[in-house]
Amino acid sequence: MSSLTGILDMKIEAIAGWAQLLIYVAILVFMVAIAFWRKWLTRSGLGAAFFVGLFTLYLGGFSAFSILLFFFISGSLLAKVVKKDNPLEKKSNKRDAFQVLANSLPALIALLLYRYSGHPIASIVAFSSSLSEALADTWSGDIGRLSNKDTVSIITFTKVPKGISGGVTPLGFLAGFIASMLVALLHIGTFGYHLYSSFITVLFTGFLGSVLDSILGATVQVHYRDKNGCLTEKSESDGEKLERVRGIPFIDNDVVNLISGLFSMTLSFSLGVLVF
Repeated sequence: MSSLTGILDMKIEAIAGWAQLLIYVAILVFMVAIAFWRKWLTRSGLGAAFFVGLFTLYLGGFSAFSILLFFFISGSLLAKVVKKDNPLEKKSNKRDAFQVLANSLPALIALLLYRYSGHPIASIVAFSSSLSEALADTWSGDIGRLSNKDTVSIITFTKVPKGISGGVTPLGFLAGFIASMLVALLHIGTFGYHLYSSFITVLFTGFLGSVLDSILGATVQVHYRDKNGCLTEKSESDGEKLERVRGIPFIDNDVVNLISGLFSMTLSFSLGVLVF
């Protein structure tokens, strides 16, 4: 009798597990469909977002997925509310596959570490840190563009066009710090262990990564000069190639985002191994 009860319990648990997974997938499909309908994603971005969401659900569960969801929704809503397409940027507000993966690949690596590294706490903190960096970069750029103060280069402190990579404002720095803090608060509210140390780690490694993003944007990210003599991230205008004036040709904004996210994730994981 007891063995029969045990078998039934196992079957019930298996059914409950599959039901939970189906609910998660349904939520993911719904959210990705809404994002595509609201024109937050291109077709390639739609596929990449579904892959990232499914991968996050499988490796990190709904707790990790909720942080990813907060990053994506808040970043996408902000982009639509506070700005139109930036004429200086290479791409529009609709995220394609490269943009989705550039912002989420460090988080996916952290989830692999969560499963297989033997340091689950350090890994899940690194996951949140990578998304803290990505959201801080998004908020600092979008909200900083609204500042009444001049946008200046983070390297030379000379005036640069609003919206150019490597340009910063006090308002943008504040917005980035608040974004990192919100992700850090969501992390401790979701996972609930090592509250103080994990909060500080997610906050500061995320914010430092966004500062690095600006530094890379002002130094190694490729920029061109348009017909009016202004800096732009676009390599062509009206079918004509523009003159490259600085940066490395293959390092565009997506590559800079990826490097910065990897920096925050790696720094956070390294600190976590030592602390947690």
